[in-house]
Amino acid sequence: MEGGPRKARLASSRPLTYDTWEYTFQMVEPAGLRFRAGQFVSVACGTGAHGEPSRRSYSIASPSSVHDHFVLVVKLIPGGTASQYIGQLALGHEIEFTGPMGFFVLDLSHPGDVVFGATGTGLAPVLPMLAELAQRPKEAGRILLWFGVRKLDDLFYTGELDAFARAHPRFHFELCLTQPPEGWSGGHRSRITPHVVTSVALLDRPVYYLVGNGDMIKEVRRLLQERGVDRKRQIRTEAFFAATK
Repeated sequence: MEGGPRKARLASSRPLTYDTWEYTFQMVEPAGLRFRAGQFVSVACGTGAHGEPSRRSYSIASPSSVHDHFVLVVKLIPGGTASQYIGQLALGHEIEFTGPMGFFVLDLSHPGDVVFGATGTGLAPVLPMLAELAQRPKEAGRILLWFGVRKLDDLFYTGELDAFARAHPRFHFELCLTQPPEGWSGGHRSRITPHVVTSVALLDRPVYYLVGNGDMIKEVRRLLQERGVDRKRQIRTEAFFAATK
């Protein structure tokens, strides 16, 4: 599914949190981008410390039904080559990228429930996947999401999730904070791991989509398998960075 070099122009940007931004790029060449929900693009981000070409991969956060532009969610890391490049882009600036790429996409059909476990910017590919699921009227299973971050200020797209839940009764989401403020009652005061794992007994033939922190994915996958979840048939993963040894 990998495409050749392509170009897009920065059309808009807005902060989602203190360090995470949303960037909308208008397609230039070709005029449209066709992809499957969950895939990513690889953006050319200048050069590294030793002059080597620098590229970074970002999941597409916009619906796959939209082709003339796409949205990326970028966590800006101080001193990071890619963060400095993207964070300083001016409106109208053209970027070069390849893609779409990746195999973290929805199964063609689901016999039962669909479960998402996402941390941090791992929420980005989940949104277009939800939009795609909403277009499948023959699937009647529940759609569940556990979204985890550290602090309250790290949360984003909760308004979009609320709107989707109101429009689609099959969908339910819960928030998890590992460092919640005192008195916070908007969700779980923990990681997403125990909630995703204990859901097994309550679900009908679930398929799990785990995305974000590599350590989270490694642990949740292991615990799910211990509870009888088949790794090949029921677990899909996309790590935004590798799990530690």
